Amino acid sequence: MKIPSRCLWIRALTAHSPHKLVSLAEDLTSNMSVNYKSLPEAGLSLLQMEDGVFHEPYYLGEIPVASAWIEITNSRDESFEGAAQVMSDSADLAVALAICDAIMAHQLPGWQKVADLIDKGIEKRTLEEAQRGAILAKTKVNFSLLSQEEEDAED
Repeated sequence: MKIPSRCLWIRALTAHSPHKLVSLAEDLTSNMSVNYKSLPEAGLSLLQMEDGVFHEPYYLGEIPVASAWIEITNSRDESFEGAAQVMSDSADLAVALAICDAIMAHQLPGWQKVADLIDKGIEKRTLEEAQRGAILAKTKVNFSLLSQEEEDAED
């Protein structure tokens, strides 16, 4: 099984329901202890953009952000870290994603279940992108037709 790049894991996993991810994380860590390296947080973040003309920063708006950094300790007293930051208002979801991150990164027991969810999530996201691309293509405007109409009107 080819493991996708780590930078794709969160995007792929969030294609599934938060309930599914939280229950999977609970199942996978049933015989391990989970400690917080920093307390999970959920809140709002300002989305800063740069003006295209004057190159000055401005704030587009607020987005919900949740983050978690955890450490899993197994029965042999080995510790493994995982972290996640997700555009959501659920700290529980961020913790579940951080657990999945640690399990995948260190290939702990149950990593195949997480890998399967990642593969299915990548498929879902690819399908969504194709659908959005098709919708976007339908909304494309051909302005060259407008200039032809103006020329016809002048004649």
